[in-house]
Amino acid sequence: MGHKPGATTGPDAARPSDRAGVLFITTGAFYTERAVEAARSVRKTNPALPIAIFTDQPLADPLFDHVLPIENAHRRSKVDCLPLTPFERTLYLDSDTRVRGDIGPLFELLDRFDIAVAHVRYRAKPKRLASVRRPVPRSFPQMNCGVMLYVRNERAMAVLESWRDAFHASGLPTDQSTFRECVWYSDARLYILPPEYNTRTRFFGWKTWKLPKPVILHYRRYHSRFWTRPLPARVGRALGLL
Repeated sequence: MGHKPGATTGPDAARPSDRAGVLFITTGAFYTERAVEAARSVRKTNPALPIAIFTDQPLADPLFDHVLPIENAHRRSKVDCLPLTPFERTLYLDSDTRVRGDIGPLFELLDRFDIAVAHVRYRAKPKRLASVRRPVPRSFPQMNCGVMLYVRNERAMAVLESWRDAFHASGLPTDQSTFRECVWYSDARLYILPPEYNTRTRFFGWKTWKLPKPVILHYRRYHSRFWTRPLPARVGRALGLL
C-alpha cells in the first residue's frame, strides 16, 4: 500500500501517535476517492491537523499522515475501525463531508466530554425511535454518526466497542440505532454538537444571516456520481455546491 513518506501503515500503525486528528474510514474505490476530496478540505482549512484513513484500497496520497488497512471489509467497517484510531482525540468524518472552517476548537470539548455528535434531522420518524434490543426514551433521539468527536479513554472506548458488537449482532443494514442504545446504557459523557458542525442542508432556516456559519458540511450530493463528472464538478465548485 502506498503511503506518505513517514506515514504509519500496517498492523502497528494504529497506536496513538498524535494528540488530535481527523479520521476517515472507507471501503471501495468510489468512497475512498470521495474521502480524498473531503481530506483536501481539511488540509486547506486546517493545514496543521493530522489526517488518517482506514481503507481497503491502495492509496498513495500525501494528504494522509496515516494510511491504515481494513481487514474483512464490509459496508459498515466504520464500527470496526473507530476504536483503532491513531489519535488520542479523534474527529471522524464521513466521506460526504467538507470542512469549511477551523475545527481546532472542537477538540477542546474533549476536556469535558467523551463523545460529541449531532442529532439526526428527521429524528421523530418511527424508525429513528425504534429500539433494537433495549428500550430508549423518545427524548433521547437518534444521533448522526457521520461526524463524531471522541477521546481515547475507557468510557468512549467502551461505547465504541459495545457499538461494534451490537451492530454485528443486530443484523441491521444501518448503524445509528445501535449507537443510540449503546450510548444510552453507557457511562460516557455525551455532548450534542450544534448544527454548524454537521450541516445537513444548505440553509438552516429563516434569517440565515443571523445564524453561525457552517463549519462542517455533510451533504449527500458529495456522494453523487453526477457531481464527479468533469463539467458538473467545475460548475458545482463555481457555484459553491461542492
